[in-house]
Amino acid sequence: MNTQVSEATHWDEWNSKFRQPEAMIDEASFRRMYEILDWLERLQVCHARILEIGCGTGWLSSKLKSFGKVTGVDLGIEIIEAAKRREPSVEFISGDIFKIGLPLGRFDVAVTLETLFCIPDQQRFMSRVAELLRPNGWLLIATHNKFVCDRREDITPDPGHIRHWNSMKELKDLARPYFLVVQTTTLEPRGHRGILRIVNSTKVNHLLDKAFGAHHVKRFKERMGLGQTLFMAAQKR
Repeated sequence: MNTQVSEATHWDEWNSKFRQPEAMIDEASFRRMYEILDWLERLQVCHARILEIGCGTGWLSSKLKSFGKVTGVDLGIEIIEAAKRREPSVEFISGDIFKIGLPLGRFDVAVTLETLFCIPDQQRFMSRVAELLRPNGWLLIATHNKFVCDRREDITPDPGHIRHWNSMKELKDLARPYFLVVQTTTLEPRGHRGILRIVNSTKVNHLLDKAFGAHHVKRFKERMGLGQTLFMAAQKR
């Protein structure tokens, strides 16, 4: 993660535009949040040491604190200062996850949403997360699904910034040297180019929803890999 001022400024501006106030957060982001919180409940996480990487404005960290002591890290500067004022019970740190002097082998859970795609060395990122987790600690990660993002009409260029979307296979391959992959899925079907133009068409969805129910149709698409977000739960080896 590049810690140049331009990078910090970029993420300050992006988060200020799209992530605060919380009312501006989109449905897909809340869907990722619910998936994370559901996993923490299923794992019966309690009084844990939780690390959120790429915490942005701290909107998710404020929910994670129900499960333990939270440390949130982000490249942004202004958003972190604002997060500190808003959530003083969370430890927010501005800086590069590769350079911040976090304690090794300390955290019980690492959470990262929509951050992996902008990391220059994704394999090194996985290694870094693993060394920060205790043995058998958990990684809950959500990132962009390349198959779907390549077929979306609403994603505009972001000149000068890394945009490395992953396939599910790539995500698993990145994790496996350090983690046991326990479960994967995709979240929130999107996309209107290529085959997705048919799969997500209003007419087709109307017929499918009527026949099977909208909830079941959506979950089926997610299991088939058609969600815009890849989600993975993995346990440190």
